[in-house]
Amino acid sequence: MNVVPALIATIGLLSAVSLLSSCQPEGKSPRTNLLPVKLSWQQQAISCHHSFELENQQWQIRNLKFYLSDFSLDQHPLSLVASTWQQSQLVLLGTNCQGNSNWQVHFQQPLISGQLSFTLGLPFAINHQNPLTATTPLNHGDMFWSWQLGYKFLRLDMQSQLQGWAFHLGSTGCQSASVLRPPLTPCNAANTYRITLRYQPGQHLHLDLAQLLNQLVPTVDNSCMSDNLLASCQLLFNNLAQRQIWQMVSTND
Repeated sequence: MNVVPALIATIGLLSAVSLLSSCQPEGKSPRTNLLPVKLSWQQQAISCHHSFELENQQWQIRNLKFYLSDFSLDQHPLSLVASTWQQSQLVLLGTNCQGNSNWQVHFQQPLISGQLSFTLGLPFAINHQNPLTATTPLNHGDMFWSWQLGYKFLRLDMQSQLQGWAFHLGSTGCQSASVLRPPLTPCNAANTYRITLRYQPGQHLHLDLAQLLNQLVPTVDNSCMSDNLLASCQLLFNNLAQRQIWQMVSTND
């Protein structure tokens, strides 16, 4: 066996690999299957242990969880890795402030640059099922109203020194024989929200709680359970539709 030509070929191959590696654009973040999700108040990261000021009161989060579903990139569907927090088309994010938390979305394929879209809420086809037989993460009883109304798409519970306040987002106007029966046709108010953001590798999904609660004056009697006749609900629905509650932010920011 002639060793010299084989050695020369090996050196050439290694040099080519090294050259290709050196040609990778500097400053580019590697592709990843994970999309971190972060929570802030007026650009400052917050958690259950932080207080924030709203209408001259100091508040703390007691529970914040939400379902996101139907992810797509440039209108091509994206599948998620099945886990305790995910099914192929949906994920439960947030925390119950008792050590049970999830703040990332795990995709089956690495994300590339493009228009990333998702829905706050669940599709009608899976929103009205029996939570006792549902598979994770649709088996969280605190995120379910009834077969008739379905799931709470977002649950926010807060506490100040004076009072508690809550916002539970879900579908309303759902018609069925009883609260123990699922509707056969879509609810009058689905109360789901489609979000599209420009994604670049190395970014995380940013939820700005200050934008969600913008202009809200929490009182003992205006917690919102998705009643569209209640002024506080109308304000929150408008904020969800109009304000920049969701943003893509560089991980280094």
